[in-house]
Amino acid sequence: MTLLHLSLSSKARILREGGASFPREFRMLVIGNIYGHGFGAEQAARLEQAGFTLRMPPSRYAGSQVCRFIDFEDGPALELIEVEDPKAYLDFVPNGMAPYAPGISLVVPDWAERDLAYFDRKHAMYDPYRLHVPYDGSDDPSKPGWNYLNFATPLVPGVFVWLTKLDEPPPRRPLVPRHPNGAIGVRGLVFDGDVTTLQHLARVAESDPEGGALTLEGVTLWPKTSLHDVPRIRGKAFPLLAVVLETTDLSLLPRELREDRATTFESRDAVHLETNDLAWDLLITEPDPERPARRFPTHAAQAPQYRRAGEVGRRA
Repeated sequence: MTLLHLSLSSKARILREGGASFPREFRMLVIGNIYGHGFGAEQAARLEQAGFTLRMPPSRYAGSQVCRFIDFEDGPALELIEVEDPKAYLDFVPNGMAPYAPGISLVVPDWAERDLAYFDRKHAMYDPYRLHVPYDGSDDPSKPGWNYLNFATPLVPGVFVWLTKLDEPPPRRPLVPRHPNGAIGVRGLVFDGDVTTLQHLARVAESDPEGGALTLEGVTLWPKTSLHDVPRIRGKAFPLLAVVLETTDLSLLPRELREDRATTFESRDAVHLETNDLAWDLLITEPDPERPARRFPTHAAQAPQYRRAGEVGRRA
């Protein structure tokens, strides 16, 4: 699969909505979940040993994918994918996705006052295509379900980014467990690249990056060059290098991890959990007291099984 690198012309500017009733940074899109590949049962067990509680039981999607989730009370969930049958998975891979690439679901919340048709119409240059998957798993397009907007031309090459809009009433959100390691949510994502890395995603989100970094409802997406202090992350096949998590207290992590994986992130103490070559690593730190709190909870965006039945954009 060829990933296309687009460049914004001088005429292509970030769109801004005028007269909105919500603060600009909370108007458009929120991150619903972040997925990565290569998380078999052994890696899942390692994460449990690190103090994470995984949603049970695992889900199964088309493409022979077993998906385990780490849910948080606020913000995106982490989706851990294991592929059981590589041939079935490669037959499933949708247009715009590099096989085994990590992915990000961007949810269009009710307060955005937008629908998928708006994004479809505004961003034709990314070759969008739409899908609908009923909540009940049927083939009846009139039933409520997940509505997807995929992009055949990636917004971030090497990362599958798609938009999700939920029909009412949305499915019940899974119960969120308490994590023994104190993990409370996703603080941000670290990408390999420079200030141009997120320009197309920023265009769709209608948000201005600051120093190359883009913040979507309390979650910051950083190109690595915009950070002053980030641990070295080696051997990744894709540009999404790390997910930055916050814990109430680093001392709640197992002692061996605190001692063997201690590092810093932006001058704050952190623990670096390495995963696998296909997925993002985890950087765990304590909350920054100077950072504003979230103003809108993302609970409603976190319906289970965003890519239910795995039918997000099969090749035609």
